[in-house]
Amino acid sequence: MKKIDIITVRVDTETGDALRTLAQADERSVAWIARRLITEALETRKRLKSQDDKQHETDEH
Repeated sequence: MKKIDIITVRVDTETGDALRTLAQADERSVAWIARRLITEALETRKRLKSQDDKQHETDEH
């Protein structure tokens, strides 16, 4: 996946702590966790095709 856009966000302390805790538990960066959560939210709201849908389209062609 090519990463082009840079997004800066401010979050409250509780959200920041939750992101850091999750990142540490998954041995990932906070940026990776944030990107993953944003992608999951967009897929859930049908604003972005899921990775499974993209893979399925590739398999069909």
